[in-house]
Amino acid sequence: MRVRRLLVVALAVLLVVAGFSYTFYVVSHGGPADPFWGVVMKGVKDAASKFGVEAVYLGPEKFSLKEFIDLVNAAIAKKPDGLVVTMTNPVALDEPLRRAIQMGIPVVAINVPDDRPAEEKIPYLCYVGMDEYLAGVYAARRMLQEFTPKRAVIAIHEPGHVGLEARAKGIIDVLKEKKIPAEKLDITTDPTKALTLLKSYLARYPDTDAIFTLGPLGAHPAIQLVEEEKLVGKVKIGAIDLTTRITDAIKKGVVVFTIDQQQYLQGYLPIVFLYLYKEFGLIPHENVLTGPSIVDKSNVDIVEKTVQLGYR
Repeated sequence: MRVRRLLVVALAVLLVVAGFSYTFYVVSHGGPADPFWGVVMKGVKDAASKFGVEAVYLGPEKFSLKEFIDLVNAAIAKKPDGLVVTMTNPVALDEPLRRAIQMGIPVVAINVPDDRPAEEKIPYLCYVGMDEYLAGVYAARRMLQEFTPKRAVIAIHEPGHVGLEARAKGIIDVLKEKKIPAEKLDITTDPTKALTLLKSYLARYPDTDAIFTLGPLGAHPAIQLVEEEKLVGKVKIGAIDLTTRITDAIKKGVVVFTIDQQQYLQGYLPIVFLYLYKEFGLIPHENVLTGPSIVDKSNVDIVEKTVQLGYR
């Protein structure tokens, strides 16, 4: 009887050890203050639980390239079994990630790819995320289906972030073809400052009738501005990414549309891919696109349910 108990205990210990045989680090430029990354973190946690691995998420409280790079270096120093990183600034990430790869740490890119030429690109295994430039193109085209703006402003909350810059470029390129003036406005990651800056911009350029936001940190202040200043219908908002506040605003007609990139998958899939790579050497190649797709009044009710559940 005692031998049987010892065997049961030994088996339980073996299962625990086997269950956490891999440790993966996920390092992004975004922290818990941004609702977008809460969904990514849920995807990471769910996949880690499903596949019995340990997943450690690291991200700065507020966007800071220096802190982000420091976190990447800290993760590499732990010598994890795999590393998931947003390619927010490929030039700054080039040395540490090449070093990690040379150490034998497999790397998967998420959310923002390294869009440099093939000979310069960091040799990570694959990318999971949205085509950022195409998201901007889709956003501008969807706004043009609604009406032709006189002037547009693009609220960018993290200037220099290559993904957000690519989104902005996509918007500007499409509107430029129609000779519609459009410029970027640094609104910072502080919602109060963002509201003030957007309000000042509209006062300076009263002909502005379209606001494009590149994430919830821009969308939420823009929604507040349009509602408080009674500009609903006069100034139209086109957003990127999803929150319950954004879906509510779409239903009310305050926001025309948003672009969905299914960020839950950006947290979940890399953990799955790294597990399969470590176990069987299996990995997708090139880009695994999770977006862009358009959410507007035609499909917001369906999408809203998954937002409420934390999967978008």
